[in-house]
Amino acid sequence: MPVSYKIKDSSAGILFDRLKAYISGSHSLVREFFIRLGNLKTVRILTYYPGTAGILAREFGWSLIPPVAHPDATIRLWQETGCRDFVSRVLGLDPGQVIEGESWTELIRCAPDGELYPMGTIDSDGPWGVHMSLGNEYFYGLDGLEPGAWFKDGHFFVQALFRILNRDDNHSLVHGACIGRNGSGVLMCARGNGGKSTLSVTSLLRGFEFVSDDYLILEKDREGLFASPIYSFITLSPQMYDRMYDDLDRARFLGISSWKGKYVLDISGYGERFREHYPVKALLFPEITPDAAEPSVVPCSAQEKGRTLVQIAHSTTFQMWISGLKGEQRDADFIRKTLGMLTGLPCYRIVLSPDIEANARCLAAFIDKTL
Repeated sequence: MPVSYKIKDSSAGILFDRLKAYISGSHSLVREFFIRLGNLKTVRILTYYPGTAGILAREFGWSLIPPVAHPDATIRLWQETGCRDFVSRVLGLDPGQVIEGESWTELIRCAPDGELYPMGTIDSDGPWGVHMSLGNEYFYGLDGLEPGAWFKDGHFFVQALFRILNRDDNHSLVHGACIGRNGSGVLMCARGNGGKSTLSVTSLLRGFEFVSDDYLILEKDREGLFASPIYSFITLSPQMYDRMYDDLDRARFLGISSWKGKYVLDISGYGERFREHYPVKALLFPEITPDAAEPSVVPCSAQEKGRTLVQIAHSTTFQMWISGLKGEQRDADFIRKTLGMLTGLPCYRIVLSPDIEANARCLAAFIDKTL
């Protein structure tokens, strides 16, 4: 179990003011970014970590916007090499009893009603260092992690973006892929290695309109359901990368992800095919069938649709590692909202054959004919 500090509600603001003063007083601002999350949220990113500006610009290429006066949230990033004594040196807390060998510290805010709300964690032995948040402000102090290695451990800031978006009833950040043709999109629901990235990237290379192959923003309004991108890179297994190599002439290889060993590619060269606020007309569940002679798309039964809906919610919550403490976006709240946004969509299952080109042609014919 980690060492826990319980902070009085009245003291939380003072603690975070102390943290902000420390960051701005001890580190030089490298660059300020502003990104848009769908049509509602704007986020300011302040990076004090040398060597990060180019990486962040590539990661959020499709979401970057000009500065705004009143962003909905702020993320601060800095290099913190003193995590071992961070709680006393920076936050001014009594280090209390030292537990030999314990490196994980958590901060918990105690509300007046007695409820407990997590505020952050400090890992003195790990590269991720300090993660803290209060209200609409998020803090990342990285210890010993090279900037070029960020993308290898996943999509950066995704947990903060998840929390920012899911405070609104009409927006969700979900783990899924979205592609389409002529303004009609399909939302593909599948866990890792389920075929969604291969199908979405193959389709992108064949002229489809593209939102994302991994994380995206869903927006619900009176006109329907829409999807928007966050990140401007994709991930592919080494086998699929080799098969698509000749067609990926406008992509840039960034590295190998530590999560399942996938290749990470910058696809900003395909910018004219990216779409935001893109209409989602159907759910699509990819099913890899090695012995399928030809791919096919079939309507899902009510039971199959239920499993598809649950899977996209469960896959997202699994990716986020959501805390069960009150005050975080809990699994049940997120699942209830997301299912409400998706329930009205028709649902189909696409049986994927070993021929990835045939799979993309099958999907194109389905969208053109059905949606």
